[in-house]
Amino acid sequence: MIALNTNKFYQILINRIKNYSFVLLGFSIPISISLTYIILFLLLALFVLDRDYQKIKFLKKEKWLLALLLIFVLYILGSIDGQFSSNTKEVFKRLSVWLFLPIFFLMDLKKESYSKGIFAFLTSVFFMVIMSVFNQFGLTAHIFEYLPFLFKSSQLLELYPSTHLYNYHNILISFSLIICFYLAKKLAGPKIYLLILFIILLVFSLFSEAGRAGQIVFILFLTFYSIDLAIKKKRESIYMIFFLIVTILISYNHSPNFNYRVNELVLKFQSAEKNNDHRYNFWKSTLNKICEKPAKNLIGHGTGSWRSEMNESFDYFNSIDENHITPHNNYLYILFEIGILGFIALSYFFYTMYYKLKTKAHEFFSRNLVVSYTALMLFDSYMVIFIISIAYIYLFIISVYYE
Repeated sequence: MIALNTNKFYQILINRIKNYSFVLLGFSIPISISLTYIILFLLLALFVLDRDYQKIKFLKKEKWLLALLLIFVLYILGSIDGQFSSNTKEVFKRLSVWLFLPIFFLMDLKKESYSKGIFAFLTSVFFMVIMSVFNQFGLTAHIFEYLPFLFKSSQLLELYPSTHLYNYHNILISFSLIICFYLAKKLAGPKIYLLILFIILLVFSLFSEAGRAGQIVFILFLTFYSIDLAIKKKRESIYMIFFLIVTILISYNHSPNFNYRVNELVLKFQSAEKNNDHRYNFWKSTLNKICEKPAKNLIGHGTGSWRSEMNESFDYFNSIDENHITPHNNYLYILFEIGILGFIALSYFFYTMYYKLKTKAHEFFSRNLVVSYTALMLFDSYMVIFIISIAYIYLFIISVYYE
């Protein structure tokens, strides 16, 4: 009897810590990479200690799992077939975060933990955005200067408007805005006015910072949302279109960062300026290399091989920062390193995740999360960028179980 009570207490304690940790993870993602790592390791330890693997039989039915396993198998084979280097180790290190996707699926969490997780994530984004706004007005310089162990140094404030690099900062905001527009459909009374103020604050921070990836995600989302409402013949579509147009016009005229990005993009399309753009050159060189050896395209050139192959084939790569180990396009990156099979597996992986959300009442918003992430991968290799990947995984899991 004592042993039975002890086991019951042990199980209750683990479940309670597991639920609290999951919620805390939502709070940590926008503000601290270090804290996020700690909580992930804690959740992994709790998962092992829990020893409740009954949901594995349900996990076998998940089609995305087969695609994810195939991607990992192809990367492992690519490390054997290709040229093993320090970049190979880095690829596996960065991809390991995706192992938490099946782990989170297997965790038996309370439904309220998912709703609390959304609240924790949005609360943390609020603090992140407030820090960014204070930074813009020069109010956080001393904090960054005297607390380097917590924040970035004042010399990096332009690149780090808050706790993350400017483009990651804006992507997290764009994810939050998708959530907020869904919540706007559910809330009423004073709460809806607070949410509208929060949305305005998020949009202000999004378009005043330099990260264009997050801006593109939000513009695409609001465009699709307006079309969806128009198809359903709802009057709100006019409001959404008006809000989008006003946001773009005000941002272009009053945000130096957004104005510069738009003008820069137009200039590159109208002239030969694109030849001086790293991203354009990375894409072009990668495609040239893929076309150069068609026989290699089935299984790719090998895990972690992109940078070394580029250095050998194109002289100008030797003058480019060694930190650039991907072509800033996840699809080209996959196609180059693990071939057509990897590209098919990646496409099927996200298609099945998109399809998984079909029956949800919030399917338009949750599916747009998948669409947004796959759109982001056109502009960088976000599948191997830790903080964006774990944010997506966390929000996807919530989308699956949140009602």
